[in-house]
Amino acid sequence: MDTPSLTGPLAGAEERKLRAARRFGRIGLAITVFYLLAVPTTIIWMEGLDLATQWPMLLLYATAIGLHLWRIREHIRSLGGRAPLWFVLIACAVGLAVVLVGVGTSPIGAMWAVVSGVLLGDVVAGLRARWSAVWVLSATAVVFVLVYVISTGFPAPVWWWPWYSAGMAGFFVLSIWTVDVERLWWLKAVTDMDDARRSAAELATARERLRLADDLHDILGHALEVVAFKSELASRLQEVDPARARTEMEEVQRVARQSLTEVRAMVRETRETDLVTELKGARAVLQSAGIALIVRGDPATVGPKARNVLGRVLREAMTNVLRHAQPSHCTIEIEVVDGEARLRVANDGSLPPDGDGTGTGLVALGRYLDEHAGRLDAGRAEDGTFRLDAVLPAAAR
Repeated sequence: MDTPSLTGPLAGAEERKLRAARRFGRIGLAITVFYLLAVPTTIIWMEGLDLATQWPMLLLYATAIGLHLWRIREHIRSLGGRAPLWFVLIACAVGLAVVLVGVGTSPIGAMWAVVSGVLLGDVVAGLRARWSAVWVLSATAVVFVLVYVISTGFPAPVWWWPWYSAGMAGFFVLSIWTVDVERLWWLKAVTDMDDARRSAAELATARERLRLADDLHDILGHALEVVAFKSELASRLQEVDPARARTEMEEVQRVARQSLTEVRAMVRETRETDLVTELKGARAVLQSAGIALIVRGDPATVGPKARNVLGRVLREAMTNVLRHAQPSHCTIEIEVVDGEARLRVANDGSLPPDGDGTGTGLVALGRYLDEHAGRLDAGRAEDGTFRLDAVLPAAAR
């Protein structure tokens, strides 16, 4: 059966936020690249390429692109950081020169204000909303006034052309900066979601270790105290009352055997895990990590013994997904074919393996399946996904 990727109001909201960030980020990136490439292409196509007169404009355009790429790199290194003073000064000078030189050398030169708008986004990124509004409104007013003054000094086809040219330049500066800032917001949102996923994985691991530590303390703490006390008592009674000393040592043996039985029961409980229970746990962990999950198949079709074996396989697979990958999607398939139970787990975002690529968890899991007449196949596929395939008899004992 196909299951929706995520359930639960909180996990659904986080996943929708991440998807929206990625979607609008891609849209913003596409629009920015389109405008940055469309402006010079359109002007050159309409007026031709004349390096003798257009080289200052092309030089300013190349400088603006370089400044923009540098700012993007700095945002990746330190998300939300403000632009340094030297960048602000140079970006303002280049952005203003681009639009003024463009208007002064071409009838459609107001289109160069697109580049100025992108640089304005680089300048205001990281500022508070109030200061961003001051920068944007001031830049729009300055560009509008200067473009209008320059346009009135050239012959115009119609009387309203200076107003049109100044309005178009002001509109580009007023609007295009939002595309740049929105893309940087998307980058920060995705990074924050990834940090949250890592924190959830580390918290789940720490919580499991704490549970095991508590169980061991409960089982062994009292038992070791009793063993130590009775052993010391038997040592003192060995000479004066051998019969009493023998009785105390027999009690030590009984307590030790009882504690060993309880420890084995605890270990068996952690290893012999039911596939249905582990599938529910996988849903909860992946939901908290913001990873989309798709489940195909019904674990109830697998025999009870095989469910215990595959439950441990699924637990180890989920550990690998959270520790050794940066996934956005994970698929779990369960099926019984020709008397064999099969569990497949696939996830994207697989990271390059450390060392020789052989993890102790997968090696131990392979031995565990061998003990139950099963087999394990795990590794990275050519498309970059990591796939784990476990097969064993459906009625494995």
